[in-house]
Amino acid sequence: MLYKPVGSVEKDPAAYLAGLADEVVLNQSLAYVGAVCASINLPLLFVFLTYPSFRGRFQMLITLACADFVNCLGMMVQGIQRSSIFIDVIASGMMPVKSPFDCVGEAWLVLREVGGLWAPMIQIIMGSERMLAVFKPAWYNRTYTMRSVSSVLFSIFFVVVSIAAAILIAWTQRESKIRYYCGRKSAFTANYGTYVYIVNVCGYAIGLLLNLISYCKVRTFMSKTEKNKNLARLRYYLVISVMSTVLVSIPNFINLASVLFDRIADEIQTASNWATCINSGMNFFVYLVLNEDFRNR
Repeated sequence: MLYKPVGSVEKDPAAYLAGLADEVVLNQSLAYVGAVCASINLPLLFVFLTYPSFRGRFQMLITLACADFVNCLGMMVQGIQRSSIFIDVIASGMMPVKSPFDCVGEAWLVLREVGGLWAPMIQIIMGSERMLAVFKPAWYNRTYTMRSVSSVLFSIFFVVVSIAAAILIAWTQRESKIRYYCGRKSAFTANYGTYVYIVNVCGYAIGLLLNLISYCKVRTFMSKTEKNKNLARLRYYLVISVMSTVLVSIPNFINLASVLFDRIADEIQTASNWATCINSGMNFFVYLVLNEDFRNR
């Protein structure tokens, strides 16, 4: 890999390297937060996967837990890899020279894209599932098993196609040079970064809207028996979608403005990463409080 002196790029190398020391601390902190939140998803997956009834009933929740685990793992690896790069630059005074395609080899970047695209798509599907359960209960019950498997496969297909497109974009830009610590917009272009932000913002918001519509329908028009049956699952679906909208969708809406105003994104990026981690680690506690079957298990 080629390197260039910090002084050939920065007007004040000493101030730049001092700033990198702060970045090391922030990224090491992100690594710890990501590790904690990723570890919380392991007992969640254990409970879901070791009980046959849950494996049959909660396929989308299992898939969401997998997406959250990947997202937190991506945050952890980002913190480890970026802090390591910054430490090397501080020690040597030399910056690596990278192309967008070099960044594809950064494990954290791909993991972040997988988690960032997969989770919002799953929440759209979960919201759609609740709409069908409330408005078309007979059809929903008749087609549940086949439709759940299809929904999981569709979410995976969506992510695979999106990541393949990102890698192809990076390959077409392989001759250009970008910031050595990589990043979504640098590696995959601003247009692709905008696409991911839109998926995050709209995905969680749509999931919330669909769950709210279903909740209002259940509370207003259903009989007591049907109401109790649907509300049991709708409550934690609704809490999950509200948390995701507040912690991920709203910060990413602000990040979306970074396509035009880079300064805005710089000020909230660290908080946004932490909020995303926390969101991906909270579902275990949501099920523990609101899902009696999960709590008993």
